[in-house]
Amino acid sequence: MGNLSTANVIIRKAETADVSALTVLILQVWLDTYVKQGVTRSVASYVLSELTTTRTAAYLAQVDTHILLADVDGRLVGYCQTLNGKRHAQVKGEYQAELDHLYVHPAFFGRGIGRQLLAEAEEHLRAQGVQQLWLTAWVGNDKALRFYPRTGYADIGASIFRMENEEVANRIFCKTL
Repeated sequence: MGNLSTANVIIRKAETADVSALTVLILQVWLDTYVKQGVTRSVASYVLSELTTTRTAAYLAQVDTHILLADVDGRLVGYCQTLNGKRHAQVKGEYQAELDHLYVHPAFFGRGIGRQLLAEAEEHLRAQGVQQLWLTAWVGNDKALRFYPRTGYADIGASIFRMENEEVANRIFCKTL
């Protein structure tokens, strides 16, 4: 497969034909990020029920969901998903959106792909009248905890993600667009 260059990265809107490849990218990045110490029953249940082509296709069909892909030489290497109108109680402001996912394939970390995806998503939301973009990041994801403040996001508090009987601590970040 060789070494892919990011010189020709294309950021584009996801299409129905991307569902399978996007789901595999989501699975790979999710597992690489969150499953560092083995697989628990709740993780297995979550992955098999939530990270599916059916779920990806459903997100793609939602009117207020915007999914951008980073494509290098015909291969998906990153994706960004925002949910316009999704509110969080700890975020001030009427016009909010959630940065639901920003995933980059591990082989492409540090090449600016996450920043490109994020900038395009922010521009899209700004044009829609969104004023506050927020997200949650797992406290064990050191890369994300360093990345978001460098891109203008402020840490505004804590939240818990529940996965069956497990509670996963997260930080909430927010940026005024």
